[in-house]
Amino acid sequence: MSKHNQPFKFKQFEVSHHRSSMKVGVDAVILGSWADITDASSILDVGCGCGVISLMCAQRNPKAEIMAIDIDRPSIEEALDNFNSIPWRERLYPILSDFAMFCLTYKSKIDYIISNPPYFDSGIDNPATVREKARHQGTLSPKIIIEKGRGILSSNGKIGMVIPIDQAESIKKYALSLQMSVCRELIMKGREGREPKRVFIEFSIKSDRNPETESLTLEKEDGEYTEEYRTLCHDFYLKF
Repeated sequence: MSKHNQPFKFKQFEVSHHRSSMKVGVDAVILGSWADITDASSILDVGCGCGVISLMCAQRNPKAEIMAIDIDRPSIEEALDNFNSIPWRERLYPILSDFAMFCLTYKSKIDYIISNPPYFDSGIDNPATVREKARHQGTLSPKIIIEKGRGILSSNGKIGMVIPIDQAESIKKYALSLQMSVCRELIMKGREGREPKRVFIEFSIKSDRNPETESLTLEKEDGEYTEEYRTLCHDFYLKF
């Protein structure tokens, strides 16, 4: 097996990701580590790719059943292979589906919707490569996830996602227009002294006047990982 095709190894599982639309990345690992899924009995991973976030949720919450959906067939096929290689496979369900169609046809309620959605809105209708399609918002923007996902959330349900920080205020206002409010957020910067680029947000149907706001820096100025980053992702990264 070439180095390019080798699986990404975590402490309790490994993930093949060479066929999927997106590789295992920092955003996905932080979201999977940070999301408040403790009390969720049902979780939906939207745009699951190779299934890394679903696997993290399965490890963190041993009672949850997790559906992982994606419109990219190779991603779903690879997610299925990854799920079949771990002890929690009976709680993981990969589904080839468009998110909007899934929301129209799904008859139950979901406690937590989690997504590392496409973040690049270039105005291009037909991105050329698989990776461009995965990065391009198209029919799976953060606003669409909030709009469509709200209808299948349980009464205490939440939607957790990661978005570019320059899109955050617009998305928060849109969520409020749908009677969803921020209950937690984590502002992330890559290195000390730099501007933050990502924000991890949880939305809830229930109003929260005092949302919890946290910050996370990945590296110190000398390039060493920060203690807060190590603590957050300790259960997953081998190097932590």
